[in-house]
Amino acid sequence: MKEDTYQDMMKKLCIISAYYPSEHDPHYAFVGTLISAIADKGIECHVVSPVSVFERKHKAVSRVETTENGAKIYVHCPKYFSLPSKNRIRLTFWLSALFKRRAIKRTFDSEIKDCDAIYSHFVGSGIHAGWLSEQTGIPAFTAIGESNIKNSKLSYTLFRNDLHKHIRGVISVSSELAKEARQIGIFSEQTPIEVFPNSINTDLFKPLDRERCRSKLGINADDFVVSFVGAFIKRKGFDYLQEAIARHPEWKCILIGAGELAVSLPTEQVAFSGRIPHDQIPEYICASDVFALPTQAEGCCNAIVEAMGCGLPIVSSDRGFNYDILSNENAILVNPDSVDEIEQALKTYAADPKLRATHAKNSLQTGRSLSIGERAKSIINFMESNL
Repeated sequence: MKEDTYQDMMKKLCIISAYYPSEHDPHYAFVGTLISAIADKGIECHVVSPVSVFERKHKAVSRVETTENGAKIYVHCPKYFSLPSKNRIRLTFWLSALFKRRAIKRTFDSEIKDCDAIYSHFVGSGIHAGWLSEQTGIPAFTAIGESNIKNSKLSYTLFRNDLHKHIRGVISVSSELAKEARQIGIFSEQTPIEVFPNSINTDLFKPLDRERCRSKLGINADDFVVSFVGAFIKRKGFDYLQEAIARHPEWKCILIGAGELAVSLPTEQVAFSGRIPHDQIPEYICASDVFALPTQAEGCCNAIVEAMGCGLPIVSSDRGFNYDILSNENAILVNPDSVDEIEQALKTYAADPKLRATHAKNSLQTGRSLSIGERAKSIINFMESNL
């Protein structure tokens, strides 16, 4: 399908997302990257990201954003009343969903009024997209990218009708997740599910001058450096990665993120630790020799794709969620529950510059193929083919 053709078919899109990133709050940054790419295709994008009146961490406000290419994105953040999320029972979950739906519909009626399709991010928002589709007659689609889709069980059991009858198509970030969704029966057997791995802005995530990046962080040219980007939590393998690095005092690391686990490595091994703006990440990971994220569960890890775009070999998990993007041609895949395997993979890269270079080259090739612009185009085409 030609690009100008789908612009004629789809001109306006409503996006429902639990969170939407802002300059000061990058939560769900990958959603913002995708919607920016869709807006740059000439589609008017309206995001509805409801915010609980009790929300403290996510400081979301309604606004109009402009992409780097000048496209406008209209972000609506209506307030709604939610019940406590801990130890939710069916009734409190249903009531919170009802309040959220009212906020979404109120915003749609007053600010958006009409569109060609409704797109939602993840099953928790998919139930609202399906309901809004029933109310308006507008086709609805949902993405799935949860690290553990079974955590959405209340959504896809209580609101099965909205998912089965009113979702026209599903965008999955991995083959593994698509298979699991089919097995659980979250969607109708007739609902098409297509796999579109997470992608990146290849103009941002690209190889940078290694010497300059290292100089900025005070890293020596001959240091072996491991980088990590993600939440400092057990699911991401942060504790096991630190343990593996600690066994080699001569190694250094760059740890980008924050979380419940503390950085326990000696200060002389940590070239950097903490949060940085998303657009600065390439400068930091390009100072390293290898990217390591021995995560236990993912949909499709954006941080890994970003590292590949920067041309880094990867150490990650030998689990199905990685198989669409990683292989023994660009990574060493390990049991994420084994510190010994994580250490051995890093030792292999540290001792073999030739292998690092080969895997780096292959990693870059894969990263460049995962362009956010191409993913946006493919998702638009998929939705249009199922309108």
